[in-house]
Amino acid sequence: MEKAMDVYLNSDLKDDIKIDSSLKLTNKALEFDDQNFGALNHKATLLFRKKDSKGLIQVVDKQIELTDKPFYLRQKAIYLELHGDSQKAAKYYSSAIAKYQEHLKSDTQNFDLMIEYLGALESSGDTLKADKVLSDMKKMDFKDYQKEILSLYKDQYVSKEQIFKYWKGEIKFYQIGQK
Repeated sequence: MEKAMDVYLNSDLKDDIKIDSSLKLTNKALEFDDQNFGALNHKATLLFRKKDSKGLIQVVDKQIELTDKPFYLRQKAIYLELHGDSQKAAKYYSSAIAKYQEHLKSDTQNFDLMIEYLGALESSGDTLKADKVLSDMKKMDFKDYQKEILSLYKDQYVSKEQIFKYWKGEIKFYQIGQK
């Protein structure tokens, strides 16, 4: 994985060549350990860059199998949408949101979990609920750096629309998240 990351991040090769090279090395690492989360996450990045929705769905299915984190349910919903299956995506968004709500009942001050939940609400299209959660979070007693994250959230959040613009070829990868 170290070599796969080095090729992807530090080589002067053309993007498509370094992505394919890094993917080949990542697949080799997964042959040795198919539960390597770092390798699975990197593979998802590479497949996203290649706009391979089928591959992304396969990777996220493995991640869902390995963990109960709702983040991966949300990821699957997005990948299903990219693949054109909005009905199945809606079910995964609902499942992710329900799981976040369940986790937050017992961990009400978990900033990271709340930020992920906020993103799931935004991705699912429930912007009213997302705005309320963000507003409520801004009133909570978080650390200064967390409050700073909240104050910048709307400017820094990568919307699903940006992801779709990349997927359709309307913007380049490096433009995702730029306003």
